[in-house]
Amino acid sequence: MNKTLAVVSYEIRATLARKAFLIVGLGLPLLAGLIVLAMIWINRDTASAPPVAAEAERDAQQVVGYLDPGGLIQVIPGDIPNARLLPYSDVTGAQAALEAGEIDGYYLIPADYLERGDLTYVQLEYQPLSFTSPDHRPIEWTLLVNLFGGDVAAVDALANPIEVEWQQATPPGATEPVSVDESWIAELLPNLMAFLLYMVIILPAGTLVATVTDEKKNRVMEILLSSVSTIQLIGGKIVALGLLGLLQTALWAGVVWSVVYLGGEGLSIPPGFQIPSGLLIWCFVFALLGYAMYGSMMAGLGALASDIKDSRGATMIVLSPLIVVVMFLIIIVARPDSPISIALSLFPLTSPVAMIARMTATGVPAWQPVMAAALQLLTAVLIVRTVARLFRAQVLLSGQPFSLKAYGSALLGTS
Repeated sequence: MNKTLAVVSYEIRATLARKAFLIVGLGLPLLAGLIVLAMIWINRDTASAPPVAAEAERDAQQVVGYLDPGGLIQVIPGDIPNARLLPYSDVTGAQAALEAGEIDGYYLIPADYLERGDLTYVQLEYQPLSFTSPDHRPIEWTLLVNLFGGDVAAVDALANPIEVEWQQATPPGATEPVSVDESWIAELLPNLMAFLLYMVIILPAGTLVATVTDEKKNRVMEILLSSVSTIQLIGGKIVALGLLGLLQTALWAGVVWSVVYLGGEGLSIPPGFQIPSGLLIWCFVFALLGYAMYGSMMAGLGALASDIKDSRGATMIVLSPLIVVVMFLIIIVARPDSPISIALSLFPLTSPVAMIARMTATGVPAWQPVMAAALQLLTAVLIVRTVARLFRAQVLLSGQPFSLKAYGSALLGTS
């Protein structure tokens, strides 16, 4: 146990000394967090601020007149100040008021308005390209209210006949889904969570294969294997990079938390929107188990490759299940309960990313994430034991060139 802890300590120090890991693994989420906080700070007053001052002032000061020879308008709605909509008995009086600057314009409501349905608006200058076009909402609202005999409630019901609150049915025993809301964060969150989990799995795994390859190339591996067993060596390396992976997960979770809980109206986050705590816990579980599987396989690549360049082709093959999940992410989010989505979320090599995407998009029966985690744990144990065979001294020191055939045979225990 002490030797394993020594390997863990050594690996953490060696990884933190790598500039690439510090920049991509730790610096990137910290930079994203600072950007999010800056956006929140910049927009904190914008959300609560009134509309553009010029537009608000224009709407408040705009006064118009109207001529209604048919007597259609009998009442001015209470939410329209009387000073904004002035009646005139003839065109001469309205035109004089317009030229004197008492009104901004006036409407001509024809006597046969109910048959024709059109109005004429008169102003001093016709400016079709002006950004300060007249506000026709007061006269429109006034006509509607009068057409309904002054019943404001009826007009309001006509303008907004229904108000639908959409809820997604959750199967019995399902995990709590993310709050449903027609906002950018609700639409983006499943893809964002899946992408973040993808990153926190492949970054430590990529670092592990680079570490093993460098130690093998520099003959450091020979010294380590002279004092520790292969299980202690591979186990210590996986645990060390796993801890750093959890740190990355925590940093990215902090970024998401900042967006959801601190963004508020400044980032157009709905007041009731929240991420269930259970979902965050599952993120840590799947990130750790996913890394254990892929980190072990990447360590096996490093054990057989004489140089990091030799393992690049095999790296893409090892990571291909995660790449497949990213390709099917649109289907998983749009149809989280489809057979292909369920299959990808239960298959060990694809479930870390696929299951989180499903759990973010919809309610998932509790047995599914539990089963997915159990299958991932079993797969990780089998892979770790298999990869440990690749760290035998005779394999590491043989000097044979890397090949996919040798890697597959060793991983399956047929070499």
